[in-house]
Amino acid sequence: MEPDSSLVWLMNNAGPVIRYRTVTEFLGKDSRSLEEDLLSSSLVNFWLANLKPNLNRSDLHGARTETYENAMGKLFEFGLKKGKPRFDKKTELFRRWLHTRVDPLRERYFPIFHRTLVAAFLAMTGYADDEAVKEWTIRRLETIYPIAKKGTLLELYVPHDSFPSFPKTFKNVPLINPELYPKDEFRLPWIHDVNAFLHSPFILEDATLRKKVETIIKFILTTEYQKLPWGYGVIRHESGRYYAMGWSVHLPGYFETGAPVPPSGRWLLLLRLLARSRTVREHAWYKRSLKMLRQFQCKDGLARFPRAFLPEKRLGCWVLGMRMGLEENRRTQKAMTCESTFRFLEITLQSVRR
Repeated sequence: MEPDSSLVWLMNNAGPVIRYRTVTEFLGKDSRSLEEDLLSSSLVNFWLANLKPNLNRSDLHGARTETYENAMGKLFEFGLKKGKPRFDKKTELFRRWLHTRVDPLRERYFPIFHRTLVAAFLAMTGYADDEAVKEWTIRRLETIYPIAKKGTLLELYVPHDSFPSFPKTFKNVPLINPELYPKDEFRLPWIHDVNAFLHSPFILEDATLRKKVETIIKFILTTEYQKLPWGYGVIRHESGRYYAMGWSVHLPGYFETGAPVPPSGRWLLLLRLLARSRTVREHAWYKRSLKMLRQFQCKDGLARFPRAFLPEKRLGCWVLGMRMGLEENRRTQKAMTCESTFRFLEITLQSVRR
């Protein structure tokens, strides 16, 4: 079965999310009836209801269903974009919030991180050219680029006793050099930064900005970077409190060249995201991952992943691949084949087209 017949099979067997995205993204067509089916689907309405107008730390970032990052991640997966009135109304508060002044001491726990997270999901859903989103994305690009261009991590950590107040609970976690986050401006890339950069047309279509992004990604692909502890380590906030950072861009299977990648939704999300980068598409990790991915394509042309690749957890972060569901009734094998085939095609077709 060739890709075209796989698309026909999806149109005949999948639910409203996959049908809508197949037509709009793979076939490049508009369909009013499919859009109406999408917007009236129970999945879309459930997650729109969970995108709540709250700006507290625990409402923006976390594993709960009603957390901003998970609701936006799911709505991105469903194909919702800027220009859909209900969605525009839901995102308005967050877009306005990006204009407000950052106060690290009042907001606590790295407000730079929270604004980066908010901007990233807005960029992913079509708001990259909105003034506040664009300004924030460029701010992060210019913050990270000098470190990536330098290409060395020799001064990444400092001894725990650099600060007498360092908590014993983090005794086995490295302490990140405060020079890497002056006034909370963290200079290493978060996965949310990469999401924002690679979903912003104003970056991808500008040769100078695109080159900076590719430099950052080249830095991420280095062995030195991939050997860093997952999440980088612990940071000391200006308030004097310490936090585990998280959200680094570590690649599943980077060092296991002869072993299969453990089943995870995160691997699929990273493959789809990083296929947008020319540097990644030429890298051995990506080529090896793509070869491994093709092992799940059956003789009929459809893909069938283990369920462990496509989890849908009641508690878990979308960005970690814990909320992969696209079909309303996921108990059937046909639903799993629909989801597997769609995700297989969005990765493999993207790698060919770009």
